[in-house]
Amino acid sequence: MPSPTRSRVLALAVIMVVPPIAILASIPWLRHQPDGLVFLLTGIAATLTVLASIALAVINDRQIDEWQRSNARFSSQWGWTVGAGMVALLLALPPVRDLIVSGAAVWGGTPNPDSRLVITTFTFGFMAVVITQAICTMLLSLGWHVWMSRDARDPS
Repeated sequence: MPSPTRSRVLALAVIMVVPPIAILASIPWLRHQPDGLVFLLTGIAATLTVLASIALAVINDRQIDEWQRSNARFSSQWGWTVGAGMVALLLALPPVRDLIVSGAAVWGGTPNPDSRLVITTFTFGFMAVVITQAICTMLLSLGWHVWMSRDARDPS
């Protein structure tokens, strides 16, 4: 019999993975739907995926020791930084840009999309993610500092 934690993890993993797969599978149908419906459904899928992944991270964090937490801290800090740098470098390579344009053509149902527009949009989306991560990192750092610096007599 599976443990309650294992059942929760499995349920959260399903909630995290199924919505994006459903969106990808329904792209042919979504092409014919009004923009409002497309944005609503993709927004719901993204929200479910993010919330489930946060819940999984919390469950995982409660089950690991300090050595594993140090590993997670190191890998997430440097993984995001190195990953963002790699995307920026890869965008300089024509085969990668061609792959992005090809993907946009397939998913968008447009045989010859404007490659400059596709790459610019992709780049701005990437920059928005990196900037948002930087802002959230700063805000969480500030919040942690304020929380940990409060007087010991302050109620928690």
